[in-house]
Amino acid sequence: MNPLILPRTLANALLGDLQSGAGQGLVGALQERPCSVYPVSAEQRGMALDLLTSRGETLFAYYAAAPQEPYSTLPERPLSPFDPPYQIRLATDIRGVIVLRAYARTAGQGWQEKIIELEND
Repeated sequence: MNPLILPRTLANALLGDLQSGAGQGLVGALQERPCSVYPVSAEQRGMALDLLTSRGETLFAYYAAAPQEPYSTLPERPLSPFDPPYQIRLATDIRGVIVLRAYARTAGQGWQEKIIELEND
């Protein structure tokens, strides 16, 4: 299984957003490499999508704070061209440590958890 490579600064931005109390939004990518975090509510996603595309980015992932759950409990629905390839969950484990979990889905398959590797940038 290929890991999901995230820049360390992006992972820190995701964790910082969770600690600020928001903990949801979009991740933008340049040339399929995640690079930007857009903290927004579900109602503001359209505006954030417009902003990230105006910057030449593509939608890489949705992220949200959520309890630790197995991937099988993530919502299943047909893929659309506007769906990002990844979903990132931010959760606090029983010791209070914040954990990043990533899930990928392809057409005809359910969500599958991906191993995350951090890259120094």
